[in-house]
Amino acid sequence: MTVEEKLQLIEQVLQAEPNTLTEDTRLENVLQWDSLTILNLQIELTVISPDVSFDALHDCKTVGEICEMIA
Repeated sequence: MTVEEKLQLIEQVLQAEPNTLTEDTRLENVLQWDSLTILNLQIELTVISPDVSFDALHDCKTVGEICEMIA
């Protein structure tokens, strides 16, 4: 999966406008970033990266850190 595909997946789960997130985007600046979104992202990622945990996603500070966890 390319970085662009990972970003698109994260944008879909966050219901963000296409092409608005970059690897440098700080999650604290993303309005949609909350516990429910983290859980939804974890569920979405179970098929691709089953080892990604809620706690690991919660600890991420940037979108790039999430991308690194996705296989």
